[in-house]
Amino acid sequence: MGLQKMKFTAIDFETANARRGSACAVGLVMVENGQIVGRLSQLIRPEPLAFDPFNVSIHGITAKEVADAPTFSECWPSLWPRITGPLVAHNAAFDMSVLRSSLDSFRAQYPETEYFCTCVISKLAWPEFPTFALNHVAREIGVSFTHHDAEEDAFACAHVAMAACKKLGASSLYDLPGSCGLRVGRLFAGGYCPCGCPRPARSRV
Repeated sequence: MGLQKMKFTAIDFETANARRGSACAVGLVMVENGQIVGRLSQLIRPEPLAFDPFNVSIHGITAKEVADAPTFSECWPSLWPRITGPLVAHNAAFDMSVLRSSLDSFRAQYPETEYFCTCVISKLAWPEFPTFALNHVAREIGVSFTHHDAEEDAFACAHVAMAACKKLGASSLYDLPGSCGLRVGRLFAGGYCPCGCPRPARSRV
C-alpha cells in the first residue's frame, strides 16, 4: 500500500515544569506524499521562567538555554504557517493540552485543525507490543532517534504514523477511521474534541 496521500505535521512539546502552559521547546516534522519534507526545532521561553529539576532531568533544557528564546506568543505566528495537514503526536492528549494551554496564556484562538495520536494508532497496528511508549515503538519498527528531544520525537512520531498506516493497509491517516473505527481529534475556535480508539461495547446489566 503506497502512502502518496500521506500528508501531516508531527509535533512534540517539551515543558519546563508540571504546568501544561510551560512549553520550552517544540519540534515539527512535515510529511507530504509519504516523505519527510521539512523539520523544525524551536526553543521557547516559558512565562514565568520556572524550570522543575525533574523536567530538566528528562529533556536537559535549562532556564539559561531559553533565556533569550522567544515566548510562545512571539513564535506562534511563524510556527503555524509551517504546519500542513492534520497534526500528529505521540500521546496527543499531552501535546494538544500544551498547545491549548499555551494559546490560552495569551488568549489566542485555537487553530482549525484535526489531529491523530500515534500512541492510539500503535495499539491498533501492533496490539502485541508490551508497551506503546514512543521509544519502544520506534525501536520495534527500526527507527533510531534521541528521545525527549522535541524535533527528534516528532521525527520518530512521523515514522510511526507512516509505518502504522502501512501495517493497517491505509494510504493516509484519514483511511484509518473507516477501517479501524479510530476517532479523529479536532481543535476549533473555542474548544476541541479528543481522539481515541474504538470504545468496546458495554453489556447492559
